[in-house]
Amino acid sequence: MNSSFPVIFGICLDAEAGWSRAIADGAPRPVLMSQGAYAVREGLEPLLNLLDHHSIVSTFFVPGQTVDRYPEAVRAIHQRGHEVASHGYDHLALLGLDQKQERDELVRGIEAITNVVGLRPITWRAPGWELTDHTIDLLLQEKISISTNFQDRSSPYRHLRDGEPLELVELPVHWHLADAPYFLYGGGLGGTIDTPSTAYENWSEEFLALYDDRPGSFFHLTLHVQLIGHPGRLRMVERLIKLIKSKPKSTFMRCDELAKQVA
Repeated sequence: MNSSFPVIFGICLDAEAGWSRAIADGAPRPVLMSQGAYAVREGLEPLLNLLDHHSIVSTFFVPGQTVDRYPEAVRAIHQRGHEVASHGYDHLALLGLDQKQERDELVRGIEAITNVVGLRPITWRAPGWELTDHTIDLLLQEKISISTNFQDRSSPYRHLRDGEPLELVELPVHWHLADAPYFLYGGGLGGTIDTPSTAYENWSEEFLALYDDRPGSFFHLTLHVQLIGHPGRLRMVERLIKLIKSKPKSTFMRCDELAKQVA
């Protein structure tokens, strides 16, 4: 990578698909599902406007189910210059799926995005950040070249097999750099309700430490529109953006842009 310090906002637009694990028994959960609907009805436009205001490009991870339900929202993301990346189809956890089911989940998610924005996604994030023994082979077969799932480094890297590089770049993530541990609740999914200032304190300290102390690292923040798209939380994100932009080497990037710099 060059001398800039890359900053990635990896934003999940799960909408109702994000709650699929919580309604596995088939029971109707209209209030729970409404938390996901908030992402498109209230959260997305203010978030996009905030990113536009600060000239920030990002990567949005969208399940195929959400693409099919809200195609105009996904087109709006694409038209504003953001990367639309795949997040499966039904936001199903891959653990427990057989290889055919996993392939179907992957392919249907890719096809949904391709049909709506006219570009085949090359970046992919697993629901819950869990992979199986088959996942990397399936990604390579489907021409996915960027993964944002592993949590073993603070710097981007290329996956290896038998010591040889694969056509798959990893842009690592970390749970403490995600909004879900602070703001996710309901449906038996756990989590707690924290103040935006708690998240800001942790994220800003991690950003500054990475920027100052870890050459070659980057800052990768994972956000969910239904969680972060509330007014007080967006105000906190803007505060974080201003801190990041105060550092001269900080460069906001899409995942596909950063991956091009990984040898």
